[in-house]
Amino acid sequence: MKKSWLITCLINFCLAILMAIGLRSAYVFPTNFNYTYLLHSHSHTVILGWCYLAVYTFIVANFIPKKMRDKPKYNRLFWLTEISVLGMAITFPITGYALFSIVFSTLHILCSYYFVFLIFKDHKSKSLIETKLLHAALIFMAVSTIGVWFLGPIASTGAKDSPFYNTAIQFFLHFQFNGWFILAVFALFIHKVQRLKISLSQKTFNQFYLSTVIGIVLTFALPLSWYFDGNLFRTINSIGLLFQFVGMVYFVLLLKPHIKTIFATEQPITKFLYYFAFSCLFLKIIIQSSTAITELAIASHAIRNFTVGFIHLAMIGVVNSFLFAFITQTSLYGIKNKIADIGIMVFLLGFTVMEYLLFSEGLYLFMGNGYHHFYYVSILIATTCIGIGLLVFMGSLLTLKTTKQ
Repeated sequence: MKKSWLITCLINFCLAILMAIGLRSAYVFPTNFNYTYLLHSHSHTVILGWCYLAVYTFIVANFIPKKMRDKPKYNRLFWLTEISVLGMAITFPITGYALFSIVFSTLHILCSYYFVFLIFKDHKSKSLIETKLLHAALIFMAVSTIGVWFLGPIASTGAKDSPFYNTAIQFFLHFQFNGWFILAVFALFIHKVQRLKISLSQKTFNQFYLSTVIGIVLTFALPLSWYFDGNLFRTINSIGLLFQFVGMVYFVLLLKPHIKTIFATEQPITKFLYYFAFSCLFLKIIIQSSTAITELAIASHAIRNFTVGFIHLAMIGVVNSFLFAFITQTSLYGIKNKIADIGIMVFLLGFTVMEYLLFSEGLYLFMGNGYHHFYYVSILIATTCIGIGLLVFMGSLLTLKTTKQ
Protein backbone atom coordinates (compact mmCIF):
# COMPACT_ATOMS: atom_id res chain seq x y z
CA MET A 1 0.00 0.00 0.00
CA LYS A 2 1.53 3.30 -1.14
CA LYS A 3 1.02 5.90 1.58
CA SER A 4 1.54 8.73 -0.91
CA TRP A 5 -1.36 7.43 -3.00
CA LEU A 6 -3.72 7.16 -0.06
CA ILE A 7 -2.85 10.57 1.35
CA THR A 8 -3.35 12.08 -2.12
CA CYS A 9 -6.82 10.52 -2.27
CA LEU A 10 -7.66 11.97 1.15
CA ILE A 11 -6.39 15.41 0.11
CA ASN A 12 -8.74 15.22 -2.88
CA PHE A 13 -11.54 14.33 -0.46
CA CYS A 14 -10.68 17.30 1.76
CA LEU A 15 -10.76 19.56 -1.29
CA ALA A 16 -14.19 18.20 -2.25
CA ILE A 17 -15.53 18.73 1.29
CA LEU A 18 -14.17 22.30 1.27
CA MET A 19 -16.14 22.87 -1.93
CA ALA A 20 -19.22 21.34 -0.26
CA ILE A 21 -18.88 23.78 2.64
CA GLY A 22 -18.71 26.60 0.09
CA LEU A 23 -21.87 25.31 -1.60
CA ARG A 24 -23.73 25.03 1.72
CA SER A 25 -22.60 28.49 2.80
CA ALA A 26 -24.11 29.97 -0.37
CA TYR A 27 -27.56 29.60 1.23
CA VAL A 28 -26.46 31.27 4.48
CA PHE A 29 -24.08 34.05 3.44
CA PRO A 30 -24.00 36.35 0.38
CA THR A 31 -21.85 34.77 -2.32
CA ASN A 32 -20.28 35.85 -5.56
CA PHE A 33 -19.41 32.56 -7.29
CA ASN A 34 -21.14 30.40 -9.89
CA TYR A 35 -22.92 27.76 -7.80
CA THR A 36 -23.39 25.30 -10.66
CA TYR A 37 -19.75 25.45 -11.71
CA LEU A 38 -18.55 24.76 -8.14
CA LEU A 39 -21.10 21.94 -7.82
CA HIS A 40 -19.64 20.26 -10.92
CA SER A 41 -16.15 20.59 -9.47
CA HIS A 42 -17.25 19.16 -6.11
CA SER A 43 -18.98 16.14 -7.61
CA HIS A 44 -16.12 15.31 -9.98
CA THR A 45 -13.51 15.70 -7.25
CA VAL A 46 -15.26 13.52 -4.70
CA ILE A 47 -16.27 10.79 -7.15
CA LEU A 48 -13.15 10.66 -9.32
CA GLY A 49 -10.54 12.12 -6.98
CA TRP A 50 -11.51 10.33 -3.78
CA CYS A 51 -13.70 7.29 -4.49
CA TYR A 52 -12.18 6.28 -7.83
CA LEU A 53 -8.53 6.76 -6.85
CA ALA A 54 -9.02 5.17 -3.41
CA VAL A 55 -10.61 2.11 -5.03
CA TYR A 56 -7.75 2.16 -7.57
CA THR A 57 -5.25 2.15 -4.68
CA PHE A 58 -6.87 -0.77 -2.87
CA ILE A 59 -7.40 -2.83 -6.03
CA VAL A 60 -3.74 -2.52 -6.98
CA ALA A 61 -2.61 -3.30 -3.41
CA ASN A 62 -4.88 -6.34 -3.01
CA PHE A 63 -5.34 -7.86 -6.45
CA ILE A 64 -2.05 -7.27 -8.25
CA PRO A 65 1.06 -9.37 -7.40
CA LYS A 66 3.83 -7.30 -5.80
CA LYS A 67 6.26 -7.77 -8.66
CA MET A 68 3.65 -6.36 -11.04
CA ARG A 69 2.40 -3.46 -8.91
CA ASP A 70 5.96 -2.32 -8.25
CA LYS A 71 6.41 -1.65 -11.96
CA PRO A 72 6.28 2.06 -12.92
CA LYS A 73 3.10 1.75 -15.01
CA TYR A 74 0.71 1.73 -12.03
CA ASN A 75 2.46 4.64 -10.35
CA ARG A 76 2.55 6.68 -13.56
CA LEU A 77 -1.10 5.93 -14.25
CA PHE A 78 -2.09 6.98 -10.72
CA TRP A 79 -0.37 10.36 -11.03
CA LEU A 80 -1.66 10.96 -14.55
CA THR A 81 -5.17 10.28 -13.24
CA GLU A 82 -4.50 12.67 -10.35
CA ILE A 83 -3.47 15.37 -12.84
CA SER A 84 -6.83 14.92 -14.57
CA VAL A 85 -8.63 15.25 -11.21
CA LEU A 86 -6.76 18.44 -10.27
CA GLY A 87 -7.39 19.79 -13.77
CA MET A 88 -11.13 19.31 -13.30
CA ALA A 89 -11.01 20.74 -9.76
CA ILE A 90 -9.41 23.92 -11.12
CA THR A 91 -11.24 24.39 -14.43
CA PHE A 92 -14.82 23.49 -13.48
CA PRO A 93 -15.27 26.35 -10.95
CA ILE A 94 -13.92 28.82 -13.53
CA THR A 95 -15.47 27.68 -16.81
CA GLY A 96 -17.99 24.94 -16.05
CA TYR A 97 -18.31 22.44 -18.89
CA ALA A 98 -15.92 23.99 -21.42
CA LEU A 99 -12.83 23.06 -23.42
CA PHE A 100 -10.29 22.49 -20.65
CA SER A 101 -12.63 20.81 -18.16
CA ILE A 102 -13.78 18.47 -20.94
CA VAL A 103 -10.15 17.72 -21.86
CA PHE A 104 -9.34 16.74 -18.26
CA SER A 105 -12.57 14.71 -17.99
CA THR A 106 -11.67 12.86 -21.18
CA LEU A 107 -8.16 12.22 -19.89
CA HIS A 108 -9.65 10.63 -16.75
CA ILE A 109 -11.87 8.33 -18.82
CA LEU A 110 -8.93 7.24 -21.00
CA CYS A 111 -6.88 6.56 -17.85
CA SER A 112 -9.72 4.46 -16.47
CA TYR A 113 -9.81 2.37 -19.66
CA TYR A 114 -6.09 1.67 -19.35
CA PHE A 115 -6.63 0.77 -15.68
CA VAL A 116 -9.28 -1.78 -16.65
CA PHE A 117 -6.92 -3.24 -19.24
CA LEU A 118 -4.07 -3.52 -16.73
CA ILE A 119 -6.19 -5.19 -14.05
CA PHE A 120 -7.64 -7.74 -16.45
CA LYS A 121 -4.11 -8.49 -17.67
CA ASP A 122 -2.24 -8.58 -14.36
CA HIS A 123 -4.81 -9.89 -11.89
CA LYS A 124 -4.29 -13.54 -11.01
CA SER A 125 -6.43 -15.28 -8.42
CA LYS A 126 -7.58 -18.78 -7.58
CA SER A 127 -10.82 -17.36 -6.21
CA LEU A 128 -13.60 -17.30 -8.77
CA ILE A 129 -15.76 -15.34 -6.34
CA GLU A 130 -13.52 -12.29 -5.98
CA THR A 131 -12.55 -12.45 -9.66
CA LYS A 132 -16.17 -12.31 -10.84
CA LEU A 133 -16.95 -9.38 -8.56
CA LEU A 134 -13.83 -7.46 -9.59
CA HIS A 135 -14.39 -8.04 -13.30
CA ALA A 136 -18.07 -7.07 -13.06
CA ALA A 137 -17.15 -3.86 -11.23
CA LEU A 138 -14.59 -2.91 -13.89
CA ILE A 139 -17.00 -3.73 -16.72
CA PHE A 140 -19.74 -1.57 -15.16
CA MET A 141 -17.23 1.25 -14.79
CA ALA A 142 -16.23 1.08 -18.45
CA VAL A 143 -19.83 0.72 -19.62
CA SER A 144 -20.94 3.72 -17.54
CA THR A 145 -18.67 6.02 -19.56
CA ILE A 146 -20.78 5.39 -22.68
CA GLY A 147 -23.18 7.93 -21.23
CA VAL A 148 -20.42 10.55 -21.08
CA TRP A 149 -19.43 10.01 -24.72
CA PHE A 150 -23.02 10.70 -25.79
CA LEU A 151 -23.19 14.08 -24.03
CA GLY A 152 -21.15 15.96 -26.63
CA PRO A 153 -23.05 14.77 -29.73
CA ILE A 154 -26.42 15.33 -28.03
CA ALA A 155 -25.45 18.84 -26.87
CA SER A 156 -24.16 19.71 -30.36
CA THR A 157 -27.67 19.16 -31.74
CA GLY A 158 -29.05 21.80 -29.37
CA ALA A 159 -30.73 19.18 -27.17
CA LYS A 160 -28.75 19.84 -24.00
CA ASP A 161 -31.86 19.87 -21.79
CA SER A 162 -33.58 17.02 -23.61
CA PRO A 163 -34.57 13.66 -22.06
CA PHE A 164 -31.79 11.99 -24.05
CA TYR A 165 -29.13 14.30 -22.60
CA ASN A 166 -30.38 13.76 -19.04
CA THR A 167 -30.62 10.02 -19.64
CA ALA A 168 -26.95 9.93 -20.71
CA ILE A 169 -25.98 11.62 -17.42
CA GLN A 170 -28.12 9.22 -15.39
CA PHE A 171 -26.63 6.25 -17.26
CA PHE A 172 -23.15 7.27 -16.13
CA LEU A 173 -24.18 7.95 -12.54
CA HIS A 174 -26.30 4.82 -12.11
CA PHE A 175 -23.68 2.34 -13.28
CA GLN A 176 -20.89 4.19 -11.49
CA PHE A 177 -22.64 4.23 -8.11
CA ASN A 178 -24.60 0.98 -8.18
CA GLY A 179 -22.27 -1.04 -10.40
CA TRP A 180 -18.63 0.03 -10.33
CA PHE A 181 -18.20 1.35 -6.78
CA ILE A 182 -20.51 -0.99 -4.88
CA LEU A 183 -19.20 -4.14 -6.58
CA ALA A 184 -15.59 -2.94 -6.24
CA VAL A 185 -15.84 -2.57 -2.46
CA PHE A 186 -17.66 -5.92 -2.32
CA ALA A 187 -14.76 -7.51 -4.20
CA LEU A 188 -12.24 -5.98 -1.80
CA PHE A 189 -14.26 -7.07 1.23
CA ILE A 190 -14.62 -10.64 -0.06
CA HIS A 191 -10.88 -10.69 -0.80
CA LYS A 192 -10.16 -9.84 2.83
CA VAL A 193 -12.63 -12.48 4.00
CA GLN A 194 -11.01 -15.18 1.91
CA ARG A 195 -7.55 -14.25 3.20
CA LEU A 196 -8.82 -15.60 6.53
CA LYS A 197 -9.09 -19.02 4.87
CA ILE A 198 -12.88 -18.85 5.02
CA SER A 199 -14.61 -21.07 2.48
CA LEU A 200 -17.65 -19.31 1.02
CA SER A 201 -20.46 -21.20 -0.68
CA GLN A 202 -19.99 -20.94 -4.45
CA LYS A 203 -23.67 -21.77 -5.03
CA THR A 204 -24.89 -19.03 -2.68
CA PHE A 205 -22.44 -16.57 -4.19
CA ASN A 206 -23.66 -17.35 -7.72
CA GLN A 207 -27.24 -16.67 -6.63
CA PHE A 208 -26.19 -13.38 -5.02
CA TYR A 209 -24.06 -12.37 -8.01
CA LEU A 210 -26.68 -13.10 -10.68
CA SER A 211 -29.51 -11.44 -8.76
CA THR A 212 -27.41 -8.36 -7.98
CA VAL A 213 -26.16 -7.82 -11.53
CA ILE A 214 -29.68 -8.20 -12.95
CA GLY A 215 -30.95 -5.81 -10.30
CA ILE A 216 -28.32 -3.21 -11.18
CA VAL A 217 -29.24 -3.34 -14.86
CA LEU A 218 -33.02 -3.30 -14.41
CA THR A 219 -33.14 -0.52 -11.80
CA PHE A 220 -31.74 1.85 -14.41
CA ALA A 221 -35.38 1.92 -15.51
CA LEU A 222 -36.12 4.32 -12.62
CA PRO A 223 -34.26 7.32 -14.11
CA LEU A 224 -35.68 6.34 -17.50
CA SER A 225 -39.18 6.64 -15.99
CA TRP A 226 -38.45 10.29 -15.19
CA TYR A 227 -38.07 11.18 -18.88
CA PHE A 228 -40.01 8.58 -20.88
CA ASP A 229 -42.97 6.18 -20.47
CA GLY A 230 -43.26 6.21 -16.70
CA ASN A 231 -45.54 3.19 -16.21
CA LEU A 232 -43.46 0.80 -18.34
CA PHE A 233 -40.15 1.75 -16.79
CA ARG A 234 -41.53 1.84 -13.25
CA THR A 235 -42.68 -1.75 -13.76
CA ILE A 236 -39.20 -2.77 -14.96
CA ASN A 237 -37.68 -0.92 -12.00
CA SER A 238 -39.92 -2.85 -9.59
CA ILE A 239 -38.69 -6.14 -11.07
CA GLY A 240 -35.11 -4.90 -10.68
CA LEU A 241 -35.79 -3.96 -7.06
CA LEU A 242 -37.00 -7.50 -6.40
CA PHE A 243 -33.79 -8.96 -7.87
CA GLN A 244 -31.75 -6.49 -5.82
CA PHE A 245 -33.52 -7.50 -2.61
CA VAL A 246 -33.06 -11.20 -3.37
CA GLY A 247 -29.38 -10.54 -4.06
CA MET A 248 -28.90 -8.95 -0.64
CA VAL A 249 -30.65 -11.87 1.04
CA TYR A 250 -28.17 -14.24 -0.60
CA PHE A 251 -25.30 -11.95 0.40
CA VAL A 252 -26.39 -12.19 4.04
CA LEU A 253 -26.68 -15.98 3.72
CA LEU A 254 -23.19 -16.06 2.18
CA LEU A 255 -21.57 -14.27 5.11
CA LYS A 256 -23.80 -15.19 8.07
CA PRO A 257 -22.02 -18.46 9.01
CA HIS A 258 -18.67 -16.65 9.15
CA ILE A 259 -19.47 -13.30 10.81
CA LYS A 260 -17.72 -14.08 14.10
CA THR A 261 -14.61 -15.31 12.31
CA ILE A 262 -14.53 -12.32 9.95
CA PHE A 263 -14.53 -9.75 12.76
CA ALA A 264 -12.82 -11.75 15.51
CA THR A 265 -9.46 -9.98 15.28
CA GLU A 266 -10.52 -6.58 13.94
CA GLN A 267 -10.19 -3.31 15.85
CA PRO A 268 -13.47 -1.93 17.26
CA ILE A 269 -13.40 1.00 14.81
CA THR A 270 -13.02 -1.41 11.87
CA LYS A 271 -15.99 -3.48 12.99
CA PHE A 272 -18.04 -0.33 13.55
CA LEU A 273 -17.25 0.96 10.06
CA TYR A 274 -18.23 -2.33 8.43
CA TYR A 275 -21.48 -2.47 10.37
CA PHE A 276 -22.13 1.18 9.49
CA ALA A 277 -21.44 0.49 5.79
CA PHE A 278 -23.77 -2.52 5.70
CA SER A 279 -26.47 -0.61 7.59
CA CYS A 280 -26.28 2.19 4.99
CA LEU A 281 -26.36 -0.43 2.23
CA PHE A 282 -29.57 -1.98 3.56
CA LEU A 283 -31.06 1.49 4.09
CA LYS A 284 -30.14 2.32 0.49
CA ILE A 285 -32.00 -0.79 -0.69
CA ILE A 286 -35.05 0.07 1.43
CA ILE A 287 -35.15 3.61 0.02
CA GLN A 288 -34.73 2.31 -3.52
CA SER A 289 -37.51 -0.21 -2.91
CA SER A 290 -39.86 2.63 -1.98
CA THR A 291 -39.69 3.82 -5.60
CA ALA A 292 -41.97 0.92 -6.50
CA ILE A 293 -44.68 3.35 -5.31
CA THR A 294 -45.46 5.70 -8.19
CA GLU A 295 -45.70 8.88 -6.11
CA LEU A 296 -42.32 8.21 -4.47
CA ALA A 297 -40.73 7.27 -7.81
CA ILE A 298 -41.72 10.70 -9.14
CA ALA A 299 -40.67 12.46 -5.92
CA SER A 300 -37.25 10.78 -6.01
CA HIS A 301 -36.44 13.00 -8.99
CA ALA A 302 -38.69 16.01 -8.39
CA ILE A 303 -37.47 16.69 -4.84
CA ARG A 304 -33.76 17.46 -4.90
CA ASN A 305 -33.27 16.60 -1.22
CA PHE A 306 -34.12 12.97 -1.94
CA THR A 307 -31.72 12.83 -4.89
CA VAL A 308 -28.82 14.42 -3.00
CA GLY A 309 -29.51 12.39 0.14
CA PHE A 310 -29.54 9.11 -1.80
CA ILE A 311 -26.31 9.90 -3.65
CA HIS A 312 -24.56 10.74 -0.38
CA LEU A 313 -25.98 7.63 1.28
CA ALA A 314 -24.51 5.45 -1.47
CA MET A 315 -21.16 7.19 -1.85
CA ILE A 316 -20.36 8.31 1.70
CA GLY A 317 -22.50 5.95 3.75
CA VAL A 318 -21.63 2.79 1.84
CA VAL A 319 -18.55 3.20 -0.36
CA ASN A 320 -16.67 5.66 1.85
CA SER A 321 -17.32 3.62 5.01
CA PHE A 322 -15.91 0.53 3.32
CA LEU A 323 -12.87 2.54 2.22
CA PHE A 324 -12.31 3.90 5.74
CA ALA A 325 -12.62 0.34 7.10
CA PHE A 326 -10.00 -0.87 4.60
CA ILE A 327 -7.68 1.93 5.72
CA THR A 328 -8.01 0.89 9.37
CA GLN A 329 -6.84 -2.61 8.37
CA THR A 330 -3.52 -1.35 7.02
CA SER A 331 -0.30 -0.49 8.82
CA LEU A 332 -0.90 3.12 7.76
CA TYR A 333 -3.57 3.31 10.46
CA GLY A 334 -1.73 1.58 13.27
CA ILE A 335 -3.21 -0.04 16.37
CA LYS A 336 -5.42 1.88 18.80
CA ASN A 337 -5.13 5.12 16.85
CA LYS A 338 -7.44 7.10 19.12
CA ILE A 339 -7.04 10.40 17.25
CA ALA A 340 -8.04 8.78 13.95
CA ASP A 341 -10.93 7.01 15.68
CA ILE A 342 -12.22 10.37 16.93
CA GLY A 343 -11.88 11.84 13.43
CA ILE A 344 -13.92 8.99 11.95
CA MET A 345 -16.66 9.31 14.57
CA VAL A 346 -16.91 13.08 14.08
CA PHE A 347 -17.06 12.51 10.32
CA LEU A 348 -19.85 9.92 10.65
CA LEU A 349 -21.76 12.10 13.11
CA GLY A 350 -21.74 14.98 10.61
CA PHE A 351 -22.78 12.62 7.82
CA THR A 352 -25.63 11.12 9.84
CA VAL A 353 -26.98 14.55 10.77
CA MET A 354 -26.69 15.69 7.15
CA GLU A 355 -28.63 12.65 5.90
CA TYR A 356 -31.32 13.20 8.52
CA LEU A 357 -31.68 16.82 7.43
CA LEU A 358 -31.79 15.98 3.72
CA PHE A 359 -34.38 13.21 3.99
CA SER A 360 -36.52 14.87 6.67
CA GLU A 361 -36.66 18.07 4.64
CA GLY A 362 -37.46 15.99 1.56
CA LEU A 363 -40.40 14.42 3.37
CA TYR A 364 -41.42 17.86 4.62
CA LEU A 365 -41.45 19.16 1.04
CA PHE A 366 -43.22 16.00 -0.17
CA MET A 367 -46.05 16.80 2.25
CA GLY A 368 -46.13 20.38 0.95
CA ASN A 369 -44.89 22.08 4.12
CA GLY A 370 -41.77 23.86 2.83
CA TYR A 371 -38.46 24.10 4.66
CA HIS A 372 -37.86 24.04 8.42
CA HIS A 373 -36.31 27.07 10.06
CA PHE A 374 -32.52 26.94 10.34
CA TYR A 375 -32.30 24.10 7.80
CA TYR A 376 -29.51 25.73 5.77
CA VAL A 377 -27.51 26.71 8.85
CA SER A 378 -27.89 23.20 10.29
CA ILE A 379 -26.75 21.43 7.15
CA LEU A 380 -23.78 23.82 6.84
CA ILE A 381 -22.75 22.90 10.40
CA ALA A 382 -23.13 19.18 9.61
CA THR A 383 -21.01 19.51 6.47
CA THR A 384 -18.35 21.42 8.41
CA CYS A 385 -18.38 18.64 10.99
CA ILE A 386 -17.65 16.14 8.19
CA GLY A 387 -14.71 18.27 7.09
CA ILE A 388 -13.28 18.58 10.60
CA GLY A 389 -13.55 14.83 11.13
CA LEU A 390 -11.80 14.15 7.82
CA LEU A 391 -8.96 16.56 8.64
CA VAL A 392 -8.41 14.92 12.05
CA PHE A 393 -8.47 11.47 10.44
CA MET A 394 -6.01 12.40 7.69
CA GLY A 395 -3.77 14.31 10.09
CA SER A 396 -3.39 11.22 12.27
CA LEU A 397 -2.31 9.18 9.24
CA LEU A 398 0.24 11.80 8.24
CA THR A 399 1.87 11.87 11.66
CA LEU A 400 1.87 8.11 12.25
CA LYS A 401 5.18 6.40 11.49
CA THR A 402 4.64 3.20 9.51
CA THR A 403 6.64 0.40 8.02
CA LYS A 404 6.82 0.09 4.26
CA GLN A 405 4.36 -2.38 2.76
